[in-house]
Order: sequence, then C-alpha cells, then structure tokens
Amino acid sequence: MKKNAPLFLLIIIMNLFSCNSSKENIYSSPPQKIKSITFENWTAGRMESGSGTVFVIEFKKPLQNNTQLEKIYYKNLETEFIKVNETTFRANFHYNAIYQKHENSAIGTKEFHLKKNEAVLEYQKNNKKYWHKCTKIKEITPILFP
Repeated sequence: MKKNAPLFLLIIIMNLFSCNSSKENIYSSPPQKIKSITFENWTAGRMESGSGTVFVIEFKKPLQNNTQLEKIYYKNLETEFIKVNETTFRANFHYNAIYQKHENSAIGTKEFHLKKNEAVLEYQKNNKKYWHKCTKIKEITPILFP
C-alpha cells in the first residue's frame, strides 16, 4: 500500500489541475462592433397591462450572413431578439404573465451572475453558439404611461 500511495496522490493532484484547466471562458467578443446598447423600463397606466424592459442594440454595420443574433439574458430571464433593420435589434421583456413570451432562465442566474445593468447576448456564428457579456448598458429614462 505504501508503494501505491505516492502514485495515488499524484493522480489526485493531476485531476485537480486538469479540472481547473478545462473550464472555458463562456464569453467571447461581440458578433460585430456595437454602436450602442440601451435598455428602457416602462410601466403601463393600467395594472393589467403590467410593465417591462426593452433592450435595443445597434451595430456599426450589418451582421455577416453567417452570424445570427439569437437571445438576450437579463436578470433571471431570457428572450429572443427581433430584427428592426439591418443594424438594429430589439428584445422585449414584458413582466405581465398574460403577455410574456420570454422564459425564466436557469442559465442566466447560475452561470452569468448578472448585475442590474448587465446582459448577455447569445449569437450563432458558423452554426456555433457564442455568448457576449455586455456591461454598463445605458439606461434610458423610464416611460410611465398614464
């Protein structure tokens, strides 16, 4: 048993180091140069209409044909992007359950650790998924509808 102890200890140490080195950084660079990214909270005048957050991302030039903007993760939610034009995309989070088209995201809360003004963009490039963490997103003055 004494002869096997150093070998056993060496195997355990190597496993500890290999576990740490296999972790990849889940974040990559943005799919394209970002001109601006903003979010705006809004509240409707009627209780049943609810409230929400709108994200708008504008790129400096159109996305390449092999690149598609997929989802945005914000707080513990995720939703898909809507293409406004060649360089602008919009994502809507509606907090009233009647209108919600987004889902609670286990990924957003467990892996991204997002602060109030942070979000993660999910995109595909050459059929491979990438994530980009956006920090210090500019907040536009909230809209309060009467």
